[in-house]
Amino acid sequence: MKILITGANGQLGVTLQDVFAGSDLVLTDRDELDITDAAAVDNFVAVTKPEVIINAAGYTAVDLAEIEKEAARKINLGGGENLAAAAKKYDVIFFHISTDFVFDGEKTEPYLETDKPNPLSVYGQTKRDAETVIEKVGGKYFILRTAWLYSPFGKNFVKTFVKLGAEKPELKVVADQIGCPTYTYDLALAIKKLLTADFQLPTIFGLYHFAGAGECSWFEFAKKIVELSGGTAKIIPQTSYEYAAGRDAVTAERPKHSVLNCDKIRKLGVKTPVWQESLQKCIEILKKENN
Repeated sequence: MKILITGANGQLGVTLQDVFAGSDLVLTDRDELDITDAAAVDNFVAVTKPEVIINAAGYTAVDLAEIEKEAARKINLGGGENLAAAAKKYDVIFFHISTDFVFDGEKTEPYLETDKPNPLSVYGQTKRDAETVIEKVGGKYFILRTAWLYSPFGKNFVKTFVKLGAEKPELKVVADQIGCPTYTYDLALAIKKLLTADFQLPTIFGLYHFAGAGECSWFEFAKKIVELSGGTAKIIPQTSYEYAAGRDAVTAERPKHSVLNCDKIRKLGVKTPVWQESLQKCIEILKKENN
């Protein structure tokens, strides 16, 4: 299977390389392919002839997107549209990664795929706009909404708190935002399952939620990270308002409760591991790397 991975140097991209080791991988990042250039994307897909495109690229600086609106829109919306159009034109299966930030967090129950999106931030809006345009383009697409991604690679919440938990006496963490921590390996394995299982593919293309099972606040997530990694920092809860007030930079509004209901994808036999178990696996890898 020949697979084109965009954003190959990011935390999900690196994970995908590991999970799909043995496949014929075409790896790109911004230096190899500008996904905001429609002609470049079309030509690249025409020449490389992948059977699958996994779009792991994206503008993910949520706060900075409030300032760099055009850059976020070009990458998240424009890039998604260009890849979707090329995938349809050349009859390629297309995976696009979206986010829980398409919701406003006002719902107290886990969000279904059929719930109405209402993004609070520029980042969330660009991701929602990408979903809309990909659905309009059509073709053999999967849109996978996920949340709170972390991995042993790159910069992310888990790696930051493993480090700070061992260095700082105390750390303040937001306690009034609830979501689903998701391990990149679990997401990558879900994509592999969708590609390799004995499904009638035309009947299962579309929009799905995929996230770690269970829910927690950022505060609870940080406490568990420090506990499992053997850190000594005391984790202190704070409100979103207190967090924003303590920063000089612009802070994007985030959903208070963005838990995703993943029943739809589970019905296809895709596993959504409990977030604490996956976190343990990630931290074990980080411990080995640090020894």
